[in-house]
Amino acid sequence: MTRRTSTIRTTSTAGTTVRPRGRRRALGAALAVLASSAALTATGATPAQAAAGAPKPRVVFTEYKTVDGVRHSSIITVNTDGTDRRTLVPSGPGLTPADISGVSYSPDGLRMAFINNDGYGDIWVADADGRNARPVRMDVDEPDGWLTGLDWTPDGKQLYLSFRGKPGHDRLRIMRVNLDGTGLGYVFASPERTWDTQVDVAWDGRITFLRGSTIRTWDPRVGGEPQQVAYGLHPTFSPDGERLAFAAYVDGAYDVRARVLDGGAEYSLSKGKNVLFPEWSPDGSQVAYLSGGTEQQATVSSATAPGSTPKNLSAPDTTAADLSWVTPRGWSPHGTFRHDYSGDGRPDALALDSAGVLWRYDGSGGGAFKPRVRIGWGWKGQRFTAAGDLGADGRPDALVQDAAGVLWRLDGTATGGFAPKVKLGTGWKDYKVTGVGDLTGDGYADILAVDAVGAVWQYPGDGHGGLQSRRRVGTGYTGQRFTGVGAFTRGGHQNYLGLFPSGDLYRYERGAAYKVGWGWKGLTLTGAGDLSGDGVTDVLALDTAGVLWRYDGDGKGGMKPRVKAGWGYKGISLF
Repeated sequence: MTRRTSTIRTTSTAGTTVRPRGRRRALGAALAVLASSAALTATGATPAQAAAGAPKPRVVFTEYKTVDGVRHSSIITVNTDGTDRRTLVPSGPGLTPADISGVSYSPDGLRMAFINNDGYGDIWVADADGRNARPVRMDVDEPDGWLTGLDWTPDGKQLYLSFRGKPGHDRLRIMRVNLDGTGLGYVFASPERTWDTQVDVAWDGRITFLRGSTIRTWDPRVGGEPQQVAYGLHPTFSPDGERLAFAAYVDGAYDVRARVLDGGAEYSLSKGKNVLFPEWSPDGSQVAYLSGGTEQQATVSSATAPGSTPKNLSAPDTTAADLSWVTPRGWSPHGTFRHDYSGDGRPDALALDSAGVLWRYDGSGGGAFKPRVRIGWGWKGQRFTAAGDLGADGRPDALVQDAAGVLWRLDGTATGGFAPKVKLGTGWKDYKVTGVGDLTGDGYADILAVDAVGAVWQYPGDGHGGLQSRRRVGTGYTGQRFTGVGAFTRGGHQNYLGLFPSGDLYRYERGAAYKVGWGWKGLTLTGAGDLSGDGVTDVLALDTAGVLWRYDGDGKGGMKPRVKAGWGYKGISLF
């Protein structure tokens, strides 16, 4: 393990804000997040083998074909290699499809939103397969434009609305609406001077849109004036929010270009014949777009190998529009490590007491907890860790190791409890297991396990609730306790904390380690999600007297001064 110097602005010891003595450890590129339950000693694993391949993102678009002079439309989904082409037909009470367009999948892949054009734009939401469609808002009207696009907020509770100008109109407003149809209103007080707003939302809630032919970004958490970042059309954020792809007019035609937001460097993603409407894939590996000018063919190409040969996904004698991506079911977007067990949109904590009773502490949204709820019993002697959404169903799960070394998965349920346990493997007795969110960048939660000699093993999740073959990503970690904290910095990359026997505390991000404090000996740490509601994940610390402390993340990798969150927790393991 190599060491090199690093500087961090602020951090905290167990009780005070301090200046760290910066020290950095490279752990190995894959060890980018350690996860959610340092409170639990974990047992190890004979590698659980990968199940079938994890679901991959698919392209979705509206396809038009003229037959005997009549124009017909269909919603098409297809793999990026052109295989498994399907027609999607939304259905539900009261839905009489006219011209469905603007399909947009929720960040977790569990729902789809779309526009049903029957003279006015009607907004509908359905299950990911199109079933159980229900109206969100009917007859959405903007005096100067037509509703043409939808995009979800990161929490899946609202939709942004894009409009295209009616003839002679060039002043449009961006709108937003709650999923229950309430709260329809304008984002900005003044209209944008543009013919098409073209809104796209980043993982952290920032939006990008058009003002004239300039691309702007705006952060609702900060407010102020939108910032101009480039000239072009149809901007879309990369999954990590660090870049924008857009259509730019270059050498007499529109091509797909990307711009690094921090620094402003631009580069070409794909060159084609009048390329428009680029959309980054959820995993960031590909970009889909419409090419061919008026022919408008659904096309996809690599986002990591600029200049690669594009793949045409359109059927012969058709045109395409409203192109987007089908997010795989249960996808964990960038910055996501799920802790909301109750399903109310706020992170929760789980606890196992000395009698083997399992409790759920629902977060209040303001940093405190509601009265605890018993969700299980008979778990005495078991070791738990929060695992994120291993089952890829949009609900967080847990891992349990029994005294015999068997590893079990508990799938979270819609009622805030767990389904019957599922056996994942044997031979985990001497391992410390930690859920870590998505380390590999494939959209599915992974775990780390430290064996008896201090070797660290990474087990990627397979998107079906199982684990793929392990690989070693570190050594020399005997005696350390890790806890995953999710997106502990504004960059949204998964972080984890490592507490050493000496009481030194390190933060790990993207393969590097930063010392963030000392004096933590005797504390048990647990990553808890954004308990305070300020947009940054927080940490719980339980001392030997049973007092529970909350450390709010500062968004820069450090923590604010601690706040007392409770007492009487002696003998309880939090995860």
